[in-house]
Amino acid sequence: MNTNDDKNVSIKQQVKNNLIAIVSIVIAITSLAYNTWRNEQTEFNRNVRTSSFQILMSLAELQLLVDTAFYNENGKNVDPIKGWRHILYIQDLSPTVSIEVKANADDLHNTWSEHWQLMAEQETSNKQINYAIEKNRQLVLMTLQELK
Repeated sequence: MNTNDDKNVSIKQQVKNNLIAIVSIVIAITSLAYNTWRNEQTEFNRNVRTSSFQILMSLAELQLLVDTAFYNENGKNVDPIKGWRHILYIQDLSPTVSIEVKANADDLHNTWSEHWQLMAEQETSNKQINYAIEKNRQLVLMTLQELK
């Protein structure tokens, strides 16, 4: 029975003697885990920001094309086919921002598909496209504000 007490004392004594080393290891592991998580979060945020800025620029160019087609007297000379480039680019980047932005990009694609041919002549088509562009823009801006 004496040997068990010696073992217990010895384990307790060893923990006590090595407490600084044990605490150091726990702190090191915790710090490594946090640093890894923080780096992954930073990279994710960087990707979302880059994609968001590209989407916002493409939305602005699409808005300019739509406004020029409808409001400019030379709007009939605007090639609305160029809008497809922006629509597809937005759709390609949207999954890297969020699921909501992806869904809105799909809605923009559908709206563009339905209204692009009449956007220069019909105010309702023009307004539908403008609404879809603005909705996307607001959601991308909101996503950027929510980044950690």
